[in-house]
Amino acid sequence: MEKVHQFISSHQQSIEKSLLCRLLQDLVRIPTVNPPGNRYPEMVDFLADYARSLGLTVEIHQVPTAEAVVAVPHADDYPRLNLIARWDVGAKKTIHFNSHYDVVPAGNGWTRSPFDPWIDGDWLYGRGADDMKDSIAATLFAIRALKESGLTPGCNIECSFTCDEEIGGQLGVGEIARKGLVQADYIVNCEGGSKREIGCGHNGIVWGEVVVYGKPAHGSRPHHGINAFEKTAELVMLMKEKLDDKLSDPNRIFVTPAQTERKPTVNIGGVFSGPISGKVNTVPDYARFSYDRRVTPSEDVKLVATEMQELIDFANQTIPDLKAELAPESLLLISPCYVLPDDPFLKSFQQIVTRRRGEVASFQTTSGFTDLHFLVEDGKPGLGYGPWGQNGHGIDERVSISDLIQTTQIYAELMIGAGLD
Repeated sequence: MEKVHQFISSHQQSIEKSLLCRLLQDLVRIPTVNPPGNRYPEMVDFLADYARSLGLTVEIHQVPTAEAVVAVPHADDYPRLNLIARWDVGAKKTIHFNSHYDVVPAGNGWTRSPFDPWIDGDWLYGRGADDMKDSIAATLFAIRALKESGLTPGCNIECSFTCDEEIGGQLGVGEIARKGLVQADYIVNCEGGSKREIGCGHNGIVWGEVVVYGKPAHGSRPHHGINAFEKTAELVMLMKEKLDDKLSDPNRIFVTPAQTERKPTVNIGGVFSGPISGKVNTVPDYARFSYDRRVTPSEDVKLVATEMQELIDFANQTIPDLKAELAPESLLLISPCYVLPDDPFLKSFQQIVTRRRGEVASFQTTSGFTDLHFLVEDGKPGLGYGPWGQNGHGIDERVSISDLIQTTQIYAELMIGAGLD
């Protein structure tokens, strides 16, 4: 095992020439921005070539266009592709490593070009450097370290590099999970934990957008119309009042492994719009706003979605002249998940992290969401863990190179099979 760690650590001595950093930089240079899903084929071809160079068997799965356009209308122009790579050593057990390769739009204000990655001290910068092409690099380089050190893993290795996590993952991990393409006993979703914290679950979501219809009229005679903006304000106030009661229900509060309480939350109006042809002197006849309901592992995501619909129905019956409806194409449900930290696989991983980090590792759940839920729905033990970085989704996104190296060592030690039965 020490040979593997030495191989990985040796690349820290000359960071600019590090094969691990160069791999990550090559990944960042392919701007797989989602939406809409730019350059997915180029990314998958690159990953396939690299995996084959390591002697892995590779499968590329394209989501059939007829299926893809139902979830992503522009998928006919931007194909949805997922890659699975395997190293079968004839072991009884298989461990699966998953990372997504899509990234959010870069935005403005970067120090340098977000898709021309650069290194400054211990930091490697670029869109996707932290979320989450660093994990792809760490996974592949851990395999390379084992190969070049002449070591055989203690379990079969299965990797998936998937699309669309940034818009819910239904055509990425959701697709390969639904079609039974994940053939593993243990799951590592390579985000959702870092440093000494190991992820063992996450919140779910119910996202939707509500459309409110009014009646137009001249601004000098507002009493002749129905102001959709004013009706939206009444609706939002009613929603907040009713939701506050539900969100404070003790049965909905989730107690984390750290024994802290996590309550469900709602954010209303992250997206808001009015009539396209709106004018200052016209009573608005249209308004649209979003809600972001975070669902704890103590709740049922389908029940929460029903509650949100029932709340809109109640408002229509209660508020005079209100005509509101949920835009069906806007609805997105992601299930929360929680894996018991006392599972033997998670305890084994905790021991590895503790040993490599030099401090006792602990378990945590995140208020956001990852793709982990797709992979553990059938009861497989799974966890979330990846390199530590900063500014994910933000300006000058970056990953710590020393932490990237340490996480790669942790992946390699797990692949060796320390503590796995």
